[in-house]
Amino acid sequence: MVGTLVVIYLCGWLPVTLAAYAASKRLVDKRAPAPRPFFVSLIAGGLWPLLVVGMVELSSVIVYMKLQPKPAPGVGIFA
Repeated sequence: MVGTLVVIYLCGWLPVTLAAYAASKRLVDKRAPAPRPFFVSLIAGGLWPLLVVGMVELSSVIVYMKLQPKPAPGVGIFA
């Protein structure tokens, strides 16, 4: 069981590291480049489960915002 989780974790580490590194190369500010983009990409790859949880939470907030009913046109603050 633990071995399977370790394999899943390590299999997720490599694609996230490569994606973060590619994004850092593409979205770099030419005037002030990051000093060690690969090191930061390795850390992002190591923290990929937290990134997945954050994306799930963000998507649930987006779905909630879309499902909220729109206020009636007569509802508002009268000044």
